[in-house]
Parts: sequence; C-alpha cells; structure tokens
Amino acid sequence: MSSILRAAHNVRPTFTGRLAARNVARRNYHQIYDENAAKGKQFLDEQQAIHHHAASTASMWYKVSLYVALPLVTVALIRSFKQETEHISHIIHHAHEEPEEDLPPELPYQNIRRKDFFWGDGDKTLFWNDLANVHRS
Repeated sequence: MSSILRAAHNVRPTFTGRLAARNVARRNYHQIYDENAAKGKQFLDEQQAIHHHAASTASMWYKVSLYVALPLVTVALIRSFKQETEHISHIIHHAHEEPEEDLPPELPYQNIRRKDFFWGDGDKTLFWNDLANVHRS
C-alpha cells in the first residue's frame, strides 16, 4: 500500500467536523419531516377514507349478491330443470316413432375408429348418450 493511501486511510475527522456534519444532517431531517408530516397525515386520512368507502361498497355488493343474484339464479335453475325434464320425457316418448329416414345422414368422416375404446363395447365414446346419439354399425 502506498504512503498516500495509508495517510488517507488514517485520516479521521475532528470532533468539530463530526459535530457540524451531525447538526446539518439532523437539521435537514427535521425540516424534511416537518414538511412531510402534513403530507403524511393527509395521505393517511385519504387511505382511511378509501378503506371506509371500500368496506361499505363491499358490504353493499355482498347484500346484492346474497339477496338478488342468488334467488334469481335459483329461479332460473328450477325453470330450466323443469323445461329440460319435459324435453327429455318428450324425446323418450317419441323415440320409437322416429323413422330411419328422418335421421341425419352418416358422413364418411364421422365415427372413424382406428382402435376400439377400452371401455364399454369399444365403439361408443366416453360421452355417448343413447337418447341423443345414433349408433350405426
């Protein structure tokens, strides 16, 4: 290590220099704190107002969901269940009356089987519905 670096390394600030630096730093921090204290209080007040508004809005939407949306969804569910039940009973009732000519034609790209499925008889898909799908060998 050179003598200049050793000399710079051993230099220590004097007591008055340290005291002056500390006073400047302390004065600046207090001044910045005093200026920002009002801004900080304003920020916290705004955050509390936002929190209060959000809590009341969340409570309102909870009540709307519970007392309006849930009953409407329940009514729609019951109505659609009744309609589908009637429709299925109609299909079952008229299933034996439908002639072969009214069925859609089988196209060459439908029901292609390279390999049998490993469930059931091997020819019907996993979502096969005997009431809706027509099985032609």
